[in-house]
Amino acid sequence: GASTITQQVVKNIIVGNARSLKRKVSEALTSILIEHNLTKDQILEIYLNEIYLGAKSYGVLAAAQTYFNKTLDELTIEECAYLAALPKAPSSYDPIRHKTKALDRRNWVILRMFEDGHISRQEQLAANGKDLISVNKTEDNPYDYFSEQVRRDLLDQFGEQGVYGEGLSVHTTQDPELQALTENVLHDGLLRLDRKRGYRGPITHLELK
Repeated sequence: GASTITQQVVKNIIVGNARSLKRKVSEALTSILIEHNLTKDQILEIYLNEIYLGAKSYGVLAAAQTYFNKTLDELTIEECAYLAALPKAPSSYDPIRHKTKALDRRNWVILRMFEDGHISRQEQLAANGKDLISVNKTEDNPYDYFSEQVRRDLLDQFGEQGVYGEGLSVHTTQDPELQALTENVLHDGLLRLDRKRGYRGPITHLELK
């Protein structure tokens, strides 16, 4: 029943997560084969590029862009630590809904970075003192119907496993500023139309005999 990072890579990319003895045997044998042909660093790199990290992000690059609007080489120590905290339970460490819990977990990762010799004591203290500021505002998106239509189109084209299990990166035509402008113009136009031709109740009442 154990699940190493290598087994996670095999399950996510190759054999799937069906509950069967055949799948577990295939997972174990493939894991052995991979560990004989790849280094631990290479396996970890594959894992970090595939794992789900919350906010519809798969892989550390997508997560860096989603949470901080940065590339990996632009991340600070505390931002790297936050991403490293996410694999355990992404939804439990949401930077908006569970900020205090996320900060505690992030600071624990920073402590481990110091204890393992990856950063200095001064860097640890400085990173610990930084606030957790994320640019991810997906929950406040007022035009989520657009995203929902994109999701439906993707499901039709790639299927549920392709959309939710393959870590797709999707770029759309949506521009929030233009969308807001369009919404306002439409709203004002409908109000003007309603004032001119809108229903204001019956002109009169007729009694049928």
